[in-house]
Amino acid sequence: MKAGSLRLRLLIAAAIAIAAALIFAGLALTALYEQQVRNRVMQELENDLLQLLGAIEISKTGEVVIVRDLADPRFDQPFSGKYWRIEQLGPRTSTSANLLRSRSLWDTDPATISANFGPENEVLLSAERSITIKHNNEDINLHLTVSTHDAEISSPIAYFRNQLVLYLSLIGFALTAAAWLQVSIGLRPLQALRRQLALLGQSHANRIEGNFPTEVQPLVSEFNEVLDMRDKSLERARHRAGDLAHGLMTPLTILSAIARDVGKKHLDKQSSEIIEQVENMRLHVERGLVRARLATGRGHDKTPLAEMANAVFATLRRLPKGTELLLTNNVPGDVTAPLERNDLLELLGNLLDNARKHAKSEVRIGYLANSIVIEDDGPGVPDDELQAIRKRGRRLDEKDRGFGLGLAIVEDIAELYELELSYGRSDLGGLQVTLLIGP
Repeated sequence: MKAGSLRLRLLIAAAIAIAAALIFAGLALTALYEQQVRNRVMQELENDLLQLLGAIEISKTGEVVIVRDLADPRFDQPFSGKYWRIEQLGPRTSTSANLLRSRSLWDTDPATISANFGPENEVLLSAERSITIKHNNEDINLHLTVSTHDAEISSPIAYFRNQLVLYLSLIGFALTAAAWLQVSIGLRPLQALRRQLALLGQSHANRIEGNFPTEVQPLVSEFNEVLDMRDKSLERARHRAGDLAHGLMTPLTILSAIARDVGKKHLDKQSSEIIEQVENMRLHVERGLVRARLATGRGHDKTPLAEMANAVFATLRRLPKGTELLLTNNVPGDVTAPLERNDLLELLGNLLDNARKHAKSEVRIGYLANSIVIEDDGPGVPDDELQAIRKRGRRLDEKDRGFGLGLAIVEDIAELYELELSYGRSDLGGLQVTLLIGP
């Protein structure tokens, strides 16, 4: 997909939105899970603390003793990560004494133990409570601490986070694929519109047809209105050009008659000047009529080339010299030209008729390297005058009426369809015209 394509933009936007949503969801789920795990661990510590409270008794001598073990066996395993401590505070002071501790603390120096760090300097989570017990009218102040390793929370959180990243990644890929499918379905009307526009470019249709979503239909309707206006404008322009040309033909005919009358009065110079100007005007009028008949050049119809060449040859055989010339069609039957049928007939008609006028015995049309090649065995054109053919309205042989006009019309058609036209010397000895019609 191209960087500027609408599909790519929508997919990138969808991917960014999906990624942001999944990241937010991952952070929120991790925080919720961590809070649940922390609450569970702290609840267990509170339960252990209550068990420790229930196991405390005061001996006859006033000493604090633990009469039974706690339910969790880890309190009896050295450095298991589960610990408890009991500190007895002296009367009217916070100084601790007579420290009792679980077997899991083993022989750890009491000075190194706190509610936050364990015997191996590991981080601990602790539940604490201070109580006062009456014994022989004396108060015994105790401070109880039950602790567990921080891994009770960090380990399940790390495992949960890893699993969450894995599954959220899979969900992200699935959502991105779904977004791609959604974008493809959503842009399908635009693809149909593009196909309709391609058909317009190939002259297979004059309007955009089909059912489109409400978001696209206004654009289609406006575009169809533009197409209708364009067709009407072209039709009016053609009619105006045709009317103008036909309107000029009658005055030109009258001028020609006047010129002949002037010639009868032996005013030869004036008569020839009038005739020359009338002929130039007539050529321009004829060319205007031909141009008015041409298509827009936007079409790419596949018109059979060999069939059109045979049709033109059939017409040439009814013209002077037509039955005397060898008319050779070497175009393969499957070759097509990307021109309107009438435009192709106009183009081939002018080129082959020009070859007929100047050929001695043969006119040939062929197809080579995606090009139409038309040749004759006439006198040809000198190399230094080949470029003069392309001058508008120029005729190299003034005796043959219409030579320059025909090639000028060919130039118009080639320009209209953006085709490459070139002139050279034929192997037959005459003029060779090459028209590139394919890539």
